[in-house]
Amino acid sequence: MRKTEKTRLQKILAEAGLFSRRKAEEAIAQGRVKVNGAAVTELGFKADPYHDAITCDGKPVRPQPKTYLIMNKPAGVICTVKDDQGRTTVTDIIRHVDERLFPVGRLDFNTTGVLLLTNDGDFAQKLAHPSSGVVKTYSARVRGVVTPKEVGRMLGGITVEGEKYRFHDVRVERATGKNSTLLIGLTEGKNRHIKVLCQALGHPVSKLARVAYGPIKLGTLQPGDYRHLSQKEIGSLLHGSKKPPRPTRRKEAP
Repeated sequence: MRKTEKTRLQKILAEAGLFSRRKAEEAIAQGRVKVNGAAVTELGFKADPYHDAITCDGKPVRPQPKTYLIMNKPAGVICTVKDDQGRTTVTDIIRHVDERLFPVGRLDFNTTGVLLLTNDGDFAQKLAHPSSGVVKTYSARVRGVVTPKEVGRMLGGITVEGEKYRFHDVRVERATGKNSTLLIGLTEGKNRHIKVLCQALGHPVSKLARVAYGPIKLGTLQPGDYRHLSQKEIGSLLHGSKKPPRPTRRKEAP
């Protein structure tokens, strides 16, 4: 028998795919959510989504299967669930997946490559935190020839507008008279981390792609394609966890 676990109501609503966490809080405050027949307006209220009868606007709230995807994010697609400017988002290009997914971290509008998506907030939070130690690997084409001394500065870190930027690891893959291609590893990612650091050293980035997230690589995925992560792959990302989450999904449409 499954052990009873109490979870904050707004988290239950969000993980059921009904709302964002903020919108869920609004629905609770408006008295639209009931637990075992009684309206709940307390934001700190906890319930068990598997044992309590939870409804929102009179409709049952049921837990979604935990889902984990890897996508080859194309350029010109924004890493968010919804965009106020009407631009295409990464969730717009997902088909045959009923769960309400969100990206784990973000890639810039024109940055391509490995992007993870899930509806498991705990999984996303653990991976996104620098303490996870997961190395995200990028291929960056920059202008000019990067010298060994500059590589040392990238590893040692530089300060830009009061913020410290550094790479976990970096090597020059190839260089011509006009451009260099760098393979860069990050364990944390400030906004436009790679572009800011390279620009500060006089090597603006002309092309950027994430080629791996920890041990997970694109393989044969083409831009815009995606697939489900295996249990083994999830375990490799959460190697510090004794019990990595088990992916569950509905049968895909042909």
